[in-house]
Amino acid sequence: MYRLACLLLMVFIATAAIASESPLVGKTVPTFRLPDENNREVDFGVLIDRPTIIYFTENSCHYCTQIIALLKRAEAKFGRKNLRIIGINVMARDSRLVKAYKEELGFTFPMFAGNRYDVLKTYRINYVPVLVFVDSRKIVRKVVGHYMLEPDLHKAIREILQR
Repeated sequence: MYRLACLLLMVFIATAAIASESPLVGKTVPTFRLPDENNREVDFGVLIDRPTIIYFTENSCHYCTQIIALLKRAEAKFGRKNLRIIGINVMARDSRLVKAYKEELGFTFPMFAGNRYDVLKTYRINYVPVLVFVDSRKIVRKVVGHYMLEPDLHKAIREILQR
């Protein structure tokens, strides 16, 4: 029990540190041209036309699949007209892994192949999952690493919807 408590405390501290220390918070969200599930190069910035969550993930991450379930429910609750979700698969270099991931987990929001040094460096992605919360003015408001509980996710969504 003690070990579990220590582990949970370490995850909480790491998550809080990422959320408060990200150099992206308060700045315009960086965007890139990345291959989508059909291998078309798309500037995902054109999709940020409303409050948005950019979700960094990869196919073999167990926590990531749990976050996908939370994001699917959040999309249903808050509505696609109000909230955009964009996935970036950090292991994918082309559409192959992106398609497999979307088919396996059954989600419809756009996902891009993001296994590029410039993308990972800009967003400081050293692990997944990472969620980047962007308001309607394309300003990053929060960055959360590791797992996120559903009430906290909904609170962060409400915050970007209000801006």
